[in-house]
Amino acid sequence: MLRQMNSFDGKRLLALVRGGDYAHAGEEEAIERAFRGVPKRPQQSMLDVGCGRGGTADFLRRNGWSRALAGIDRERDSIEFARARYPEIQFEVCDVLEVPCVFAHRFDVIYILNAFYAFEAQRKALAALRQVAEDRTRLLIFDYLDRGGLAANPLVVNGRQIVPYPIQMARMVGDLAATGWKLQSVEEVTEEYRRWYGDLVGRIQNKRAEIVASDGNDAFTYMLEVYGGMLEKIDRGLLGGVLLDAIAI
Repeated sequence: MLRQMNSFDGKRLLALVRGGDYAHAGEEEAIERAFRGVPKRPQQSMLDVGCGRGGTADFLRRNGWSRALAGIDRERDSIEFARARYPEIQFEVCDVLEVPCVFAHRFDVIYILNAFYAFEAQRKALAALRQVAEDRTRLLIFDYLDRGGLAANPLVVNGRQIVPYPIQMARMVGDLAATGWKLQSVEEVTEEYRRWYGDLVGRIQNKRAEIVASDGNDAFTYMLEVYGGMLEKIDRGLLGGVLLDAIAI
């Protein structure tokens, strides 16, 4: 039975629905949105934190942002898939807190797309990433935003909280400052999240036969409950999306 969307099987089904190796909201449109202020410099080194199946890193490589990309994910099967599919990119099985032990060099750009919400120790994660950042390294975090009231009314499916640690801006500002990062800009993208998840729910429904053939009706029901539930939280003003741009100091 499918129990988590950030598992290997969950990411595989999301790739089926999204039409690419992406697990984050908005797929390629979101990547373009998040990186529109990042210059395309093939020589710059970039780290994808929570890279999943590697689709985002490959999109950035193919579109000229960097030829020196690396990605980490603690889910081994996803990393093995990414290594086989995108051999031009370095992929490592790694928890975010272990990053300083895995990489001897530092990165010019570090990004996290819809993975930060799963980090229980968020301040420690930011501190670990600072250890592999140059001074002035860009940190982009594109993730779920608690717009108020979500903690008291979380989305729970099959006994599991779906967005356990969304960004709470009051805490996030302090966490960044305490770990060597300076917040440069905050851009709320809630309306885009509403559109993206409305579209995703429709695509899940359209792909029902393929999902059921692959993983059974329970998987289809679970996906619909997760993403339909997230859309409902967005519509109620509890959940949103945000893009944070910070630099290492």
